[in-house]
Amino acid sequence: MAENPITPSQRLFALWARLVHGYALLVVVISLCACVAAIVYTTQNLAINTSTTDMLSEEVPFRRHSEERNALFPQYRDTLVVVVEAASTDQAERAADRLAARMAEMPERFKAIFYPQGERFFKTHGLLYLELDQLDDLSDRLSRAQPLLSALHEDASLRGLAALLSQALAQQEEEVAALGPVLERLAEATESVAAGTPEPVAWREVISGDSEARAGPARVFIIAQPVLDYGSMEPAGASIDQLERFAAELNGESDIDFRLRITGEIPMQEDELKSVSDGIGLVGLLSFILVITLLSVALRSWRLVLATLITLVAGLILTTFFALAAIGELNLISVTFAVLFSGLSVDFGIHFALRFKEAVDGGLETRAALEHTAARLGGALTLTATAAALGFFAFLPTAYRGLSELGLISGVGMFIALAANLTLLPALITLLPIRPSKGRLRAFRLNRLLGFATRHSRPVLWGALACGLVSLAALPFARFDDDPLNLRDPESPSVAALVDLLSDPQIQP
Repeated sequence: MAENPITPSQRLFALWARLVHGYALLVVVISLCACVAAIVYTTQNLAINTSTTDMLSEEVPFRRHSEERNALFPQYRDTLVVVVEAASTDQAERAADRLAARMAEMPERFKAIFYPQGERFFKTHGLLYLELDQLDDLSDRLSRAQPLLSALHEDASLRGLAALLSQALAQQEEEVAALGPVLERLAEATESVAAGTPEPVAWREVISGDSEARAGPARVFIIAQPVLDYGSMEPAGASIDQLERFAAELNGESDIDFRLRITGEIPMQEDELKSVSDGIGLVGLLSFILVITLLSVALRSWRLVLATLITLVAGLILTTFFALAAIGELNLISVTFAVLFSGLSVDFGIHFALRFKEAVDGGLETRAALEHTAARLGGALTLTATAAALGFFAFLPTAYRGLSELGLISGVGMFIALAANLTLLPALITLLPIRPSKGRLRAFRLNRLLGFATRHSRPVLWGALACGLVSLAALPFARFDDDPLNLRDPESPSVAALVDLLSDPQIQP
């Protein structure tokens, strides 16, 4: 193979490859010991902080102000909204009363609970919060209902109700018309008993007229502060699971029929993290299969494929060790270094393995082929790793700590990948030598497809120009959606609950 004379730096890489080849077994053993030590350290110290707030520097002014506000008003921090829905306000409050009582019995799951309907102050002075016209309307309804309430108070039985209705029917026509809502509710309650799904009469709604203005179910809210574990992918998962168990137990009681919905920033983050954790297994498996397929097609040698994969895994283990040793924990952004490292490190391995295979197919022995590959490719790989590392290190000055830590880990990871592919990979190739390929490999159909662009350059350029003009014409129809809620999965329970609340004009979320 006729090549230009090698430079001093190329001689240095060739000398390094010769040393690795001569002590290949020792290099593999040392690498194995380093990986085992890194795995032990990682399993003992691995921590992932899932707090989105902690991904920002504490020195940012608005972060300091936020911490000051949280210190003054801790009840507004990290809350979830428990929505109790039922057919009537009475049923919803009955369920919420028992649910709030259950939650109060578990301080290890809920730090604080705010249930306005259950507060004695609101029960005593709640009418003071009504608008004047609402208060006047309620006063008129109560005055009209006073005979009914007094009679029921004296004899709260079916006999007393029947006597009251008989007396009312003997009065003037307008008095009978006023009983319309009462009679309708009594008829509905009677029909529900006959159907086997008894629903008690909501006397409060009959008197206040709330059911007439309400389009959907009655809702009662409980604001709770769960105990969070940011070392878990679901920081509030244990508290939310406990809430759902309470709701299932209460729904089994005969006098309660309600629906529990949970929303708020904390549950929406939980649903996001859950969707990520549910899909990461399948995505990881598919990615691994695609990497193996790519390596098999490119290298056409199971030995080279195995050596490249081992090098990739070893580099990933060592980079994870560095991340935990240097920073102490990962966050939701910095943890993605694994994806970046895998994509770039395997590229280094493919380049080295292909150049080595080319040298072997050209007639060189394993040691000579490794020296040739290291000499001709070492400088290029070093330049590539340095350029990539500098790009990642550019993230360091940002106050967005999650991105800054990602830049540090990924930047150092590039040099770890470079060292692994110039040291461990040649050692593995030495222990797993390959033979020259027999005959000339046939070119892929992709090569002929790529040749189409050169043979028909003008039509390709005109087609690209046409596509660009069509895209430019569609540009005015593009719009920017600045609602972060639309970034979340609309099918997740927490987001669906919030969307329903937003659509209710009587609720101010």
